[in-house]
Parts: sequence; C-alpha cells; structure tokens
Amino acid sequence: MAKRTEYALVMMTVVLLAAVSAQATSHVRIVRLSYESGNVRMDRGTGQGLERALLNSPIVEGSRIVTGNDGLVEVEFENNSVVRIGEATEVRFRQLLMNDAGYKVNEVELVNGTVYVDARSEKGDIYRVVAENQVFEVQRNSQARFQTSGNQVQVAVVNGSANFETTPQPVAIKKSFTLLVDSANPSGYLATKGVDKVPLDAWNNERAAYQNAYSYNNDPYGGKGLSSAGYQDLAYYGGFMTVPGYGLAWQPYGASSWMGWDPYMTGAWAYTPGFGYAWASAYPWGWMPYHYGSWAYQPVIGWFWYPGNSFNGGGVVTNWQATAPVVNAPAGYHAPVPPTSPTNGNRAAVLVGQIGRMPAYLPGGPVPPNFRSVIQDHSGLSGMSTPLTGTSGGSGGGSSVAARNARSANSRNVYSANRTGSSFASPRAGAYSGGHVFVVPQSSFAGWSSGGFGTAASPSVGRSSGTAMPASSGMGHASHAGAGGTPK
Repeated sequence: MAKRTEYALVMMTVVLLAAVSAQATSHVRIVRLSYESGNVRMDRGTGQGLERALLNSPIVEGSRIVTGNDGLVEVEFENNSVVRIGEATEVRFRQLLMNDAGYKVNEVELVNGTVYVDARSEKGDIYRVVAENQVFEVQRNSQARFQTSGNQVQVAVVNGSANFETTPQPVAIKKSFTLLVDSANPSGYLATKGVDKVPLDAWNNERAAYQNAYSYNNDPYGGKGLSSAGYQDLAYYGGFMTVPGYGLAWQPYGASSWMGWDPYMTGAWAYTPGFGYAWASAYPWGWMPYHYGSWAYQPVIGWFWYPGNSFNGGGVVTNWQATAPVVNAPAGYHAPVPPTSPTNGNRAAVLVGQIGRMPAYLPGGPVPPNFRSVIQDHSGLSGMSTPLTGTSGGSGGGSSVAARNARSANSRNVYSANRTGSSFASPRAGAYSGGHVFVVPQSSFAGWSSGGFGTAASPSVGRSSGTAMPASSGMGHASHAGAGGTPK
C-alpha cells in the first residue's frame, strides 16, 4: 500500500511539473502585418487556406504568407524587430512563443524567395530562420538577408552577426560576409567577404530608415522614445496631446477636420485562431490604437485614442485586445460589433468600408509614402544573386543581378504635400528635399548614419537650419545621438 501511495505521489508530481512547464512556454503571441503592397496572400490557419492579406492583420504561430511577383510585406514583432518579405516569396511562422525564462522565440521558415531579418531583440530573444532544412540564427541587434535558389541558400550579414547552426559546430557569419550553402552538402558551405546588392535592398533600406526616424530616433514627449510595434506610424501620422479626464491621447492628422470620420470606418474583421475576429485597420497607423487602450469622442476635439495604462516605462505592456472599445461616443453612433465566430466552416475575413490596395488615409493628413517606388530594377527579384560556385567576394559583383544593381539609382518620388486642417502639426513637405520617399523629422536624423546592403549614401536632405542630413541609406541601427523632437 505504501509503495502504491509513493508511486501515485511520484506520478502526480511528474504530471504537475509537466503542467507547469506547459504553462511556462506560451504560444499565444501576436505580431503585426505592418506593411503590404501588391499581390499578397495569407493563410491564417483557420482552414480557409490562402486569403487576401490585410494590413494590420494579427499574425500568430502557424501563419503563412505568400507574395506574388509584385508583392512586398513587412511583419513587425512586439519590440520593433521585423521580417521583411520580398517578391515571389513564401514564408511560414513556425514558432512564435515565450519560453519559461520570458524570452521570445521566433522561428521563420523561408520556403522560397527573399527575406530580411532585422533583430532588434532583447538579450535572450531568439530569431531563427530555416531554409532548405538549414538552420540559421540571427544574433541580437543584427541584420541579415536570406535568399534561396533551388537547394541553395545565401545568407548576407550587413550588421552584427548570424550563426549557421546545421553543422556540428555553429559557424559564425560576421558583418559584411556572405555564406552560401547547398542543402545536399551542408558541410561544403562557402563564406566570402562582401555583400552583393540586390534590387530589393533599396526597399528594405527605405523601410528601415523610416522606422529609425520615427521610432528609434524620435523622442515623443520629453521621455524615453517608444520603440514598440506600431509606434513609428503613430509618430508619422498623428500627434499626442493631453485631454482632461483622459490624460495622454493621440489623434491622426486630419481627424478633427473631418467631422463625419470615425475610427472604425474602414478595415476588416480578420479571424485569428485563439482570439476570434479581431479588427484589422486599413490605416497604416492602425495597430496600437485598435489593440490597446480605447477610443473616445469630444465635440471640440473629435475622435481620439487614449492608451490608458498601456504605456509603461516607454513601452507597451502585454494587454493586447482583439478590438479596442469605444467610450463616450457621439449620439447615434453604433460601436463596432465583430461577426459571430463560427464553431466550424467559413471563417473568411469580413471587409468594412472601402479598402483598396493602397493604405487608407485621412484628407488633411499625410499620404502614405510609396515605399516600393525605390526599387529601380524589377528583374531577377526572386532567388539569390550569386550561384554557389561563383561568389563575387564583394559588392563589385560578378553576377548579372549585381551588375543590374550597379545601374540602380535612388528614387526621386517625393512625399505628397498634405492639406491643412488638422488640429495637430503634421510632417511638412518642406522638410523634404530628396533621398527618401517619406518626410524626415527635422531633428531626428542629426548624427545618424548607417550602411545598407552595398548601397551608397543617399543624397543629403536639407533641414531648416541649412545643415545637410548625414547619409542614411542603411538597414543598420541608427545612432541615438541628436535624436528627438516630434514631427513639425
């Protein structure tokens, strides 16, 4: 009897330990589809297969994204780290979990095509890429480009480092080195000095420059700059204020002058496993204001978003919600109600309002920049730039794609001047004089310089003081020296 009791206690302990371990590793994480252009499809793991990808869709573990020949996507993690997905590419998010130590594990499978990983991670976070059954880990504060062609994988590191994990001992890929490996012979990998350019680098660098300018290097209100998912879009498309009774609040430029506007006017209900239907806003800034805090209305101010207790120590706490509630709405307004989640069968997204291929914007506010316009050469966008048997050893090239890139030039598509009428000062077209498709904050780029994927420095951008903006064409992290100032 005593032995049976002892055995039962042991088994109970094992079960309890297993339960604790299972609870300690959480797979319930939400990341954001922060940018999409062209033909982009997404499998949400709902049984619907591939559907049209929607801006600001929640992405969970098991999601799959497929881009067409003109498709571009950016997926942003909670801490501003991103995966940028090129044209003619398929990516699967195999792991999005929080381990028992509190670190995030992000594992992305590159089925084919091109992805960029910008790992601005906390110490202990893991960013892993699997391509052709080869495993790579991008280290903290590092940026790398991954490309496939047949059984071959090319990894180019522009900043920091990455590890090739398939070999018996991990192989470090240092900054400005390129590693080529054939899955049929992993031990025969070849590492060379130098990083060739490809046309997609220009788009990747422009998105990185935008993120740097409006999140990492933009000090919003005299305190620590926010660098959580979606903050750069809040800084670009709107402004903060203090509203009596609500505290800190934010409003998109143009909202106060459009009296018929409401925050749930255009977007979609996207079914998300584990959460049911969640709101996917069609506005480029539509992540934080729809999944944290609440929306409110006042007759003089109009609609505004207030984060409540979501902002904490310069970041966003983990209180994500499928849809932000509406409080104090104007008379006659009906708060949004998500569709009923079916127990089985059709779980397709439900569109609301007019949703085009371009992100929505408010009259009087900034027009979304055309980030893809910086790609000058659209030939050879899928596949890697250099075959395994013929690496060039540097940006000077040897491959046909590298030669085509040498003829590429920065886009001159300028930011569209926005109309007036907002209660907040929006980014001014006058601050722009070339080199970027977005308006650069007049003070945010002071002292910033970073190198991109074999790209030359972009043209200088004049500021109100008459001084030139330093080179800013890269994927690398910006220096925080001289950062600060909300958009003027």
